[in-house]
Amino acid sequence: MSENAKASSVNRAKLYQLVLFPLNNGATNVYYVLVLSYIATFGSNVLALGTLFASVMVTAMRLCDAITDPIIGALMDRTNGKFGKFRPFMAIGNLIMAVSILVLYGITPMIPDTMMWARYAAFVGLYFVWVIGYTFQTSCTRSGQTVLTNDPKQRPLFTIFNTVGSLLGMGVMQFLAPILAKNYEGGYSSAGFFRTLAPVGIVMSIALT
Repeated sequence: MSENAKASSVNRAKLYQLVLFPLNNGATNVYYVLVLSYIATFGSNVLALGTLFASVMVTAMRLCDAITDPIIGALMDRTNGKFGKFRPFMAIGNLIMAVSILVLYGITPMIPDTMMWARYAAFVGLYFVWVIGYTFQTSCTRSGQTVLTNDPKQRPLFTIFNTVGSLLGMGVMQFLAPILAKNYEGGYSSAGFFRTLAPVGIVMSIALT
């Protein structure tokens, strides 16, 4: 292959694309802190579920990735509408996560403690729905890099901006969480803390998306 042919086969992204697309990773990392860092505390201290139940459930639910990842990957391969291949999955995934977490953190504590079976069912069901949304959006970050650029010279730049985007989402949430916790008696074990943290994280994740 001639040098000109090689050059024409290289797909290069614009600088703003390299800077902004990795913010999608930051959007999902907001939920990484919002959910995975606090879900066990929420389940045991707010919903009064079994001490080990929340931790074991979160670990076991990761096995679902073996099922959801290939299915969502296949859907993504078949998607190429006027909004592109990844935008619909980014938007739908973020919406799924937002709704499931608002209901989980905001409404499930209202279930009476005389109906613990309902708390367990809601906790597991809503977390499973959240996992689907999380997989929708995180798959875009991994797959989008190969579509955005195949220029070896741009890959290091993408990696740098991807790291910055990831740290931005996680960093802001980790900074805000202890500040918000101080406003509630019981701190991280307070239902009020989670009702406040959830919409703050959701707004930030939407902005990054």
